[in-house]
Amino acid sequence: MLSKYSSSLKLALKFLIYIILAILLVSFAFLPTNLVSIGAIFGRFAIYTFWIIAIPGILLRFKVKGILRNIQIVLMSVRRQLGILMFVLVLVHYLWSRGFIYVKFGIPATIPTFQILGVISFLMLIPLVITSNNFFQKKMKKWWQILHYLSYPIMVLLIFHTALQPSSTEIFGGNFSLSNTIQYAIPTILILIIQAASWVYLYQTKNVKKAESR
Repeated sequence: MLSKYSSSLKLALKFLIYIILAILLVSFAFLPTNLVSIGAIFGRFAIYTFWIIAIPGILLRFKVKGILRNIQIVLMSVRRQLGILMFVLVLVHYLWSRGFIYVKFGIPATIPTFQILGVISFLMLIPLVITSNNFFQKKMKKWWQILHYLSYPIMVLLIFHTALQPSSTEIFGGNFSLSNTIQYAIPTILILIIQAASWVYLYQTKNVKKAESR
């Protein structure tokens, strides 16, 4: 039953990825600069997808059972497709929000910090997407896992990318976007904390097992 759900979800995600890529390719013919608000929506969905991608690893390390275990298995089986979808969403977000504008009117002399952090996190995603296949996983072995730990610093960059966007709200003497901080930065911080807790739990249980086996 779970494999049936996994196959259907995997197929749906692949279809969604192809549809978004097709729309993006069409937009290259026009280089529209009036899609900033739509690009922002794609960015939001990229964040939601990033959160979902973190869930199966957290559940696995906490060794959950029952329905949570089933959710973990299904999400883990489509994690690769979710990662590619997230990258495509980020790509559309960047091109429609800034990329096409830069191509038509040039890169401005000064670029806001939140945009710089966004570009850095986007560039860090590229090697993760390129290596998201069985070929690189077999060739790179343990280095594949180490490379994909980049998702943690990317999450940190995401926190500041969302929180530092222009706003009239001053927090701690800085120009932070209160709405973005509440909607995106704080949930991302909570996910990072839960991820850290899951790693601590995993190592503690491993140590207990080692102690019991002596």
